[in-house]
Amino acid sequence: MTPVVRPATPADAGGIATVQVRAWRAAYQRILSDAFLRSLSIPARTTRWDTVLREAVSQTYVAELSSEVIGWITVGGSRETDAPATVGELWAIYVAPEHWNRGAGRALWTRGRAHLEAAGFLDVIVWVLADNRRALRFYRVAGFAHDPGGERMLEIGSERVREIRLRLSLR
Repeated sequence: MTPVVRPATPADAGGIATVQVRAWRAAYQRILSDAFLRSLSIPARTTRWDTVLREAVSQTYVAELSSEVIGWITVGGSRETDAPATVGELWAIYVAPEHWNRGAGRALWTRGRAHLEAAGFLDVIVWVLADNRRALRFYRVAGFAHDPGGERMLEIGSERVREIRLRLSLR
């Protein structure tokens, strides 16, 4: 069954938070510590998402099946201070683990890309943990490629992890 993709509202904060925590725990199992992943809080993330959705600095879309949020994507302008105004960013995309490889991610990316194109962005970047092979495969299939010079160290919990930037031309 194909999910319905629609703009998120503050009422979706709990569903988005639940997907985020569950997807992080599954996707980052061998990348981040078990203690950190166990510490992730759905109620805390729900509160944060309620704020994010009300501020509307970026655009978030949810994928729904039978009125249940099974995934989400957030897109907007690049958060890099030195990026040209023509560069958009895929800020994040997550799908509940039991829905991986069933088309929800593709449907979300299609909607996110359409939003970025309509907003006039010519390129889009995404930052991804270098050890997240599943995500790298998803982005490469979507047409993203490694962006030379786009690498940084990031601290998540008590872990230092390498993040790489991928880029896609929307022209």
